[in-house]
Amino acid sequence: MTSAPKSRVLDKGLWGMSRPMFIDQAVIYTIPLADMFFLSRVSDDAAAAVGAVTPLVFVANQFLTVSAFSGAAIASQRIGANDYARGNATIAAYTLFAILLALIAALVVNNGGPWVASAMSLTPDIEAHARTYLSIIGWMVALWGLRVVYQTVLNIYGEPKWNTYSNILIFIVNILGNCIAVYGFMGIPPSGVAGVAIAGVVAAGSGLLFLMMMVHWKLHIRIPMTAGIKNFGVLITPVLMIAAPSILEPMSFQAYMIVLNWVAAEVSDLALKVKIYAYNTFLFCLMISIAMSMATEAIIAQRVGRGEFELVDRQLRQTLRYTLIGTSILAFLWFVFNKPVLSLFTANPEVIAIGFWAFFWSFLAEPCRTTNIVVGAALRCTGDAAFTSLSSIGIIWLFSVPLAYILALPMGLGLYGILIAAVADELVRAIVKLWRWRQGKWKSTGVIARERKVA
Repeated sequence: MTSAPKSRVLDKGLWGMSRPMFIDQAVIYTIPLADMFFLSRVSDDAAAAVGAVTPLVFVANQFLTVSAFSGAAIASQRIGANDYARGNATIAAYTLFAILLALIAALVVNNGGPWVASAMSLTPDIEAHARTYLSIIGWMVALWGLRVVYQTVLNIYGEPKWNTYSNILIFIVNILGNCIAVYGFMGIPPSGVAGVAIAGVVAAGSGLLFLMMMVHWKLHIRIPMTAGIKNFGVLITPVLMIAAPSILEPMSFQAYMIVLNWVAAEVSDLALKVKIYAYNTFLFCLMISIAMSMATEAIIAQRVGRGEFELVDRQLRQTLRYTLIGTSILAFLWFVFNKPVLSLFTANPEVIAIGFWAFFWSFLAEPCRTTNIVVGAALRCTGDAAFTSLSSIGIIWLFSVPLAYILALPMGLGLYGILIAAVADELVRAIVKLWRWRQGKWKSTGVIARERKVA
């Protein structure tokens, strides 16, 4: 009889968990660059269209991702306390929750997305491409969200390498699909933007099937769905206490990105294209901060379950130090080689010329964005999500959005005003999150600590 698998997270530590996640995130953040490259072969309008509405797709993706990772934080705390029965039942509960959310997300993006595109200040050609893309891509969002559930299971059990293999598979399928969509293949005519969206759906489905096979058949990890259904209300309540506020922050941030794209479109068609190319290029820098924060979340959640708070604080400081060094170096390289990078996507000399300053301000924002991601993830996985999310939302809509609008339009700074406001936004939110962590409120917000108080 096969024994039940045990978590290997603390045995592997930061580097053992993060090494495969680096490759994992490198592949994930190469996919938008690849999509942008192929779309730019169709036209600059096609690339700008998908880039303009990508924040809507990110909202839906993060809606599902944050829900799954919030559930994983609770499951990890229970497993850290050696309560595998309730930990695995929690996984079952948030799996059911994620299935429901995935269906809702797909319907909202496919049916509501084209309306959002029509409400933006896009040229007719760009709007047409955006509406086509959004009418299909919702199913990719749903499949990606379900895949994240299995991703969290593998992270909880200290087996992130299978996520890496899954993402490599997704990347290969996506590239092949994009080639067919843009160039055609053996009598299949090019399908442009619609084909790129379909390629994303097929790639996400292939990654999901691979992870399902690894979790259930290779590693024999059992997700007790019966227990999850029977005790759903009890199990999902602590998950929602983290997920509900945590979902609001990334959704608010992506809504903020949509507003910035609208402001850029109001400035000029050129400003929108430059902003899209710069933003999507610097997404690649996230591979380091996301990988390190995911590994750190898995470690911190289990240590919080054990009450090892000094080790938790030490872990965050170590992660933040290494991540800041890594992302700053990568962002600097993007800035230095801005012209060759932009030349991969466009031959427009105006885009390349303005791109220098877009890359400069994006480089300045990167250390602050890294701090936001790492510290914010740590606060969420300890259970201290409400203050962090609500303060970030307040900063975005009461400070950052008005600042971007005023600098770009009334003050006439255009794209530069948008980029300066983006740096200020990341800086202020990073300061608030660091202050919150140093207060130490997170020591009493974990599910185990709350249950001990009640007992």
